[in-house]
Amino acid sequence: MTGTRRAKEAAMPAALAALVILLISGAFAHRSLLAWALLAVASIGAILRWALSLPAAMPRHRAAESGLLCGIGGLALAQITGGLAYPLVYLVAAGYVLLLPLALALALIGALVGLEAGAFFAAGALPSNWPLLLSHASFVALFAALYHALLGARLLAARRAERAAVRRRLDDAEERARELRLVTTAEVDESRSLLGAVAEVEEVLRGALAVAQAALHPHSVAVFLLSPDGESVRLRECLSQSDRLLRGPLSPREGVLGAVLATGKAVRVENAADSLAYYQGRAPVSSFCGVPLIGRGALVADRAEPFAEDEERVLAALAAEVTRAIEAERLLGAVRREKEEKARFFEALEELNRTTTLAQAAQTAVAQARRMCPALDLCALTLAEEKQGRLRHRVQAVDGDAAAALRELAFADNAGLVSNVVKLGAPLPGRALGAMDRVVIFDNGTVVRGLAALKIFPLRAGDSTVGTLVCGSRSAEALPEAAQRELAMLALQAAEALVRTRLYEEAEKLATTDGLTGLLNRRTFNGQLQARVREAERYRKPLSLLLLDIDHFKRVNDSHGHPAGDAVLRGVAHVAAREARETDLCARYGGEEMAVILPETDARGALAMAERIRAAVEKAQHATESGALRVTVSVGIATTPAPSAEGLLEAADKALYRAKQNGRNRVEAARNRAAA
Repeated sequence: MTGTRRAKEAAMPAALAALVILLISGAFAHRSLLAWALLAVASIGAILRWALSLPAAMPRHRAAESGLLCGIGGLALAQITGGLAYPLVYLVAAGYVLLLPLALALALIGALVGLEAGAFFAAGALPSNWPLLLSHASFVALFAALYHALLGARLLAARRAERAAVRRRLDDAEERARELRLVTTAEVDESRSLLGAVAEVEEVLRGALAVAQAALHPHSVAVFLLSPDGESVRLRECLSQSDRLLRGPLSPREGVLGAVLATGKAVRVENAADSLAYYQGRAPVSSFCGVPLIGRGALVADRAEPFAEDEERVLAALAAEVTRAIEAERLLGAVRREKEEKARFFEALEELNRTTTLAQAAQTAVAQARRMCPALDLCALTLAEEKQGRLRHRVQAVDGDAAAALRELAFADNAGLVSNVVKLGAPLPGRALGAMDRVVIFDNGTVVRGLAALKIFPLRAGDSTVGTLVCGSRSAEALPEAAQRELAMLALQAAEALVRTRLYEEAEKLATTDGLTGLLNRRTFNGQLQARVREAERYRKPLSLLLLDIDHFKRVNDSHGHPAGDAVLRGVAHVAAREARETDLCARYGGEEMAVILPETDARGALAMAERIRAAVEKAQHATESGALRVTVSVGIATTPAPSAEGLLEAADKALYRAKQNGRNRVEAARNRAAA
């Protein structure tokens, strides 16, 4: 079965290949019976294949084969009609452009143009017919481009219209939710989660109206809802025999509807046609009965006959059911929002607890703040640090608007908001940005434009404030009370994470660095050297090691005292670290000896680096209580390959010994080939 299927699949490509050869050789122009018979058989096969399968389910490559077959047929007709059939060929091509994907359509056009060029070439007529060939190709290519451009534009317009329709539906749901008091006017971006709640309440409203219509037989029964600010009322749902009801906005203080809203009590009147202000013109009925939906609006009914007291109670019971449904959905929404708020908070706490460095903690806090409050257009975390008795601030992490200008910004303590938040330990500003004459967030030289809402939260850890969390948005409604509560809690947890990671970094530094010089200590140096030697062997890259020893250091201690010796050690360490590259590792090896690991550095490069450090040390002056002192260093160099890290270290030590023996203040390289 598999062999039969493969034979069937290969039959059409084989026939097309044969027809292409016959077309280019001019067999159709010479009316070859074999050529026309093969074309007829292939055409019948294509028609049968199309008839036996659904066109929509036909594979695209088969559609392309059919298009090529039609093109060959058209070119064959053109050969025997002297070119009269050429328009047919390219009309077929243009038709297949509509059916095929753009890539297959372009391939088909290219094949047809190639076949026509091949036929011209075989007949020796290509030089004289290339303008015709170019015009044919241009026509079909332009048609394909215009069609797909138009199709793409229509699809884009349809997607935009769909998004706009969804946005209108969401906006309408949010407006209804606010009218039903499912959310407060300060809450934003809740539309998607409120769709279900709004639909549920509207179903209850329609059910209540249906019951009222069946029980009271009114002319109209309707629900009117107050706007969130209480300044207008709108018709939300109704069942009416009239098309003259006004949807609003209406005044909440006019007519009998206004009496229900103002008193919060049921109103039942007769002969009230002139007071039914929710009709356009004079009302067609005169009796009215209305009951309040507590704090939200009113459920009203009207008809020609007066309403009885028991009918008023029916309407009041329905209003109570509607109020209960609204309150239940509001409470469910509040529970859901509280749950989501807690989930966001615990997620932020978990992410902060995973951080191990100060930079990670700061970046995580900024990312979590923007996740909690997506409306933020600027979020930055600043750290307050005391240096030489003066407080300074720096931006440790930032995201959003003006991020490039604020990244790594450092500034002195000033009268700006960030500085004041650190001093006061309380969020600022305490009022809207629009009410402030001039806003300095960081310092006078840094201006952030376009913000309509801003809140800066202190990062408090215990009794101290370690920095601030700056949150701003271009939208004035982006920082409601609920969002500010979440961000304030995040700021507390971020402060704890910053203190923890700072202590961790300090502990790690104490464990890996020398307390006097600030260079790597001996234990860390040994581990790093072994790792770098293995890395150099694995990747077959050079590695060099420098050993430095301060010349006549004992004289410094004996003549000027150990404090002066310590100052000299710190000074030489500073020079070595300054002259080394960022990728190099400087360590205190022991006593007055220091080491520098030079990754990816051969013997020549190591010699240059050693001379640079030696010369810099020779020029440097080291301030001590006895005055400025100068010292020199001797340097030993060893370069891989070496049998081990210990072997490399031994070779560098021997080179250092020779430098001492040969007069000091000089550089010597290892002589043995194993570490030269």
